[in-house]
Amino acid sequence: MNVMGIVGIVLGISGGLFGLMYGRKKAAEQRGLDERNAEITKNALASGWKVTLAAIYIFFVLLACGVQFSVAQVLGLLLIIHMIGWAGSLIYYQYRF
Repeated sequence: MNVMGIVGIVLGISGGLFGLMYGRKKAAEQRGLDERNAEITKNALASGWKVTLAAIYIFFVLLACGVQFSVAQVLGLLLIIHMIGWAGSLIYYQYRF
């Protein structure tokens, strides 16, 4: 069992949750949580899942072509692709609205 890996995962999750709560608290203090923010977040999440769905289809095509991946590789890549798609669409919708 890799104790440092588990500690890293737990610290990463707790740090991310702390950053999320602190950021939302500061945004609420500056009146940044309005309907514009809700619309941007909704659209960015939807676009992030569309990017992830496209990545899943690409992985299925690669699997059909004979490329072999481990489960950890695919899940890690999907997580990274989803987070990049979400962040990219969030930036896009920030400038669009």
